[in-house]
Amino acid sequence: MMKLVKYILLFASSLSLVGCFEKGSLNRWIDNPTANEIKLKIDNTELTIPARSGVDYEFDFGKHTLTYNNETLTFVVKPAKLGTTSFINPTQSNYFVRSIILAAPNTNNEEYEKVARKELRNIPVIIDGVRREFTLPAKLINDVIIDRYDNNWDYSFDEELPKEEADLSKNTTNFEIKRKLYRQNDYLKYLLGDEVRDKDEFIFPYEPQKFEKIKKYSFAKINLNEITCEPGREYMKNLLDNWEHLFTLKGGDFASSYNKLVSDDENHKNNESEKLCTQENDPNKTYHKNLTKFLKSINDVRDVHLYVIN
Repeated sequence: MMKLVKYILLFASSLSLVGCFEKGSLNRWIDNPTANEIKLKIDNTELTIPARSGVDYEFDFGKHTLTYNNETLTFVVKPAKLGTTSFINPTQSNYFVRSIILAAPNTNNEEYEKVARKELRNIPVIIDGVRREFTLPAKLINDVIIDRYDNNWDYSFDEELPKEEADLSKNTTNFEIKRKLYRQNDYLKYLLGDEVRDKDEFIFPYEPQKFEKIKKYSFAKINLNEITCEPGREYMKNLLDNWEHLFTLKGGDFASSYNKLVSDDENHKNNESEKLCTQENDPNKTYHKNLTKFLKSINDVRDVHLYVIN
């Protein structure tokens, strides 16, 4: 009989959060786990989200703004071949991904502890007014955009864990780790069980950042004057112009243009463009360095549907 070992780790995913892109748009969940109603704006559309609730919102591909609590954040919604589910957390509330370690019956303690240690993280807590850290097999997330791609969950905050035991007979190891996403209140209930505690005795700090201080994605900055190879410099200029034009588009136009820019044909053209610059006209490989830097910055967000920009 399999032994199910419970551990605590942050995790997020949900069928209700799953969004698929079609015809130039993408649906994403906007979550409000707080005890109060919140008001926000997506572009020029005002939304009111009741307490402990959320809204499924359809975004056209392209640039958007989120305005909440008198602050505004700009983000991009785009296609992604390997993209996973994600949701928007305007209040920067705390979510937790909990690890559940499934172990085969013949697993010894040393093996188990080795696996369990890899799941441990230091989580800040406040107990009776004193800030300290707990080492838990959990991950704390409070980003405005929370993506499964970065957090690797199996079950979302609105999905129950399966009650049946996992079959590890086909596994190459004695372990399988599943992860579940929790809103903070639900995670506290998991940790404390049915204990009745004063709400201020045991809390996780709420530390939202100003939107202006949130980490943002930006394309690599390219100084065309640094490229001494004229054909390469001209190719790079056209490449930059095409990407800049992309962010003036919306919906299906954005999707068509984006898919062309990241297509295999376009990647082949980019790679072939290196032949424009040789040892003779670019001895310091200025074009190669700048092209590589720019393409890497594009690749960094290839597999996500949403990301924050300046």
